[in-house]
Amino acid sequence: MKRALMWGGALLLGYIGLPYLLVQRLNLGVLREGPRQPGRLALTFDDGPDPQTTPAVLDALKAAGMHATFFLLAPEAEAHPDLVRRLLAEGHEVQAHAARHIHAWVRSPWSAFWEPSAAARRIGAVTGQPVTLHRPPHGAYTLATVLGQHLAGLRGAHWSVEGGDWHKGATPEGTLQTLLPRLRPGAVVVLHDAGPGARVTVPMLPALLQAMQAQGMRSVTLRELERQT
Repeated sequence: MKRALMWGGALLLGYIGLPYLLVQRLNLGVLREGPRQPGRLALTFDDGPDPQTTPAVLDALKAAGMHATFFLLAPEAEAHPDLVRRLLAEGHEVQAHAARHIHAWVRSPWSAFWEPSAAARRIGAVTGQPVTLHRPPHGAYTLATVLGQHLAGLRGAHWSVEGGDWHKGATPEGTLQTLLPRLRPGAVVVLHDAGPGARVTVPMLPALLQAMQAQGMRSVTLRELERQT
């Protein structure tokens, strides 16, 4: 029994612990932050598109003359192709979040393995463009997730700054105050344009963009952030 528990613990460590170390601590095979070129960072938005909230995010970005990267849920992209077209037409980057928004740690290995390719395939079918990045739900990785991304030719996408807009009790003002001292060149900021986090981000975003402009900062797509200019 003791030996079985030891083997089980070792397998769990390899399946979850090793990817956590590689991705969360060593940043291997994942985009977490861009070059620290003055005045540039990347705002990213998860869980959309949602016709109730995504348009307000797009309106705020357009008014500020900034661009962002949107990690889409495949069912929402398929249900709202008009919003996806607007994202692209206004110069934003579209990448894959999930086909099913389920934490990787509670998926079967088989499901976690095929999730990246399924999400990329379905979202690419809507955009007509290749998907190159995959941000798993909750930023959670397993060995199956990493192998699945590799099979699909995808790079993992994480973040260096979390606004916490989805946390219980989060408020627009509180989230803004959390973000402001953390903004720096090359940062990748994660927010939400759909779901519970959007109720905080939508009213907060114009003030965030205004504060960024006052600091001489602008948001660009992840693709643009990585360019050495």
